[in-house]
Amino acid sequence: MDLNKIISANEPKFDKWDAQFDDFIEAQFEAHNLDNEENERRFFQTNELLMDIANNFLIYGKFKDKWDTSKCYMNFFGQNLILKSEKMDMTFLWGIDRECFYLDSSIPYAENLRFMTDDFWSMVLELKKYGEFEFDGVGRVDVKKRPYLENKTSTVFQMIRKYTINQIEKLNADNPQQPSYMEMGSFKVKWDLKTDWETLLKESCSAFKMLYSINYQLWKITDLANKKKRART
Repeated sequence: MDLNKIISANEPKFDKWDAQFDDFIEAQFEAHNLDNEENERRFFQTNELLMDIANNFLIYGKFKDKWDTSKCYMNFFGQNLILKSEKMDMTFLWGIDRECFYLDSSIPYAENLRFMTDDFWSMVLELKKYGEFEFDGVGRVDVKKRPYLENKTSTVFQMIRKYTINQIEKLNADNPQQPSYMEMGSFKVKWDLKTDWETLLKESCSAFKMLYSINYQLWKITDLANKKKRART
């Protein structure tokens, strides 16, 4: 289903979403005026709102995958719906807080970055089209390396820097054959709470499909390697 059809199919729900959204905002700032039962009702109602929107991610993406969407959790400023891919064994977070709606994706197969083509990096940069995009890298550049490696503006540079430093440290370690897993960080795409439903649907569906594709390309390298190992045994 294309995005225009998805928007048309969801238009009858917009008034309901408005009411659910207003209840969420009130609960965030006036929770002390609500009893436990009402706060709980609003939590599940907000989860219903997030799930209503997230269902469209899966419709638009047409992923050959199975999804577990049964889990959610509350944090200090809002709540998340957990979308778990069975194929890649990884989770995406679709959430709302006091400032924005957001999609959050870790990068669990970052050790495969060296196999990626320019098309992969183009997809990473394309995420900037669909909302306020940010890359949250793990760790910082130590003081001695900052004059040569410090950068706070380029996602591509930061990711390649993280990968390269990790590989050099492995080569210099006593045991260079240590596990290949690399903790890279996460991607996050955010939308202001004033974003209209049509725009939110269009951009969040596109961003989720892109996040999935990015992680799929990284995962596929590991999947193929595992299949070759199994074939040799």
